[in-house]
Amino acid sequence: MATEGRPHLALVGGMGTGKTSVGALVAERVRRRHIDLDRWVQADTGRSIGVLFDELGEEGFRDAEQASLERALELFEPIILSTGGGVLGRSSNRDALCTRSYVVWLRATPETAAARVGDGHGRPLLEDGSPVDVLRRLAEERAPLYEAAADLAVDTDNRSADEVADEVSVFLEGRQGAPA
Repeated sequence: MATEGRPHLALVGGMGTGKTSVGALVAERVRRRHIDLDRWVQADTGRSIGVLFDELGEEGFRDAEQASLERALELFEPIILSTGGGVLGRSSNRDALCTRSYVVWLRATPETAAARVGDGHGRPLLEDGSPVDVLRRLAEERAPLYEAAADLAVDTDNRSADEVADEVSVFLEGRQGAPA
């Protein structure tokens, strides 16, 4: 049963840390719905992330992301939410996530993350430099936000999505009595 106030579990972290893969596996293990926030933004706007960035810029994308996040966190049913890497950049998003969710920070080195995202196709923030350099800069900028919001931090380097999902599921079980 969900704990009142924080019924959801949100995965945060940079690109290539495994948020979507781990989120789907955790949801399966604890029998909850998995929501990938980027997919919800696309469904809500009818546009791809790349098109949103092109048409509205990053700030416009973040507006759409915030609206989709608010809608997801208002759901009555407890969910597993895989967020976008920059979602914590807005204080209102940080407040909403920390109020309505247990927050798990998935971490990976920039080298690991770059190997996972490949050439960065479909990821607008990776268009302005080498993926490793961009991911390193983003990790340095965002780490304080992730750390401040996180109830748990999990390193994903040299670990399978299944291993990480096991750890996150055990954490959730300890917080909410969810089956793991």
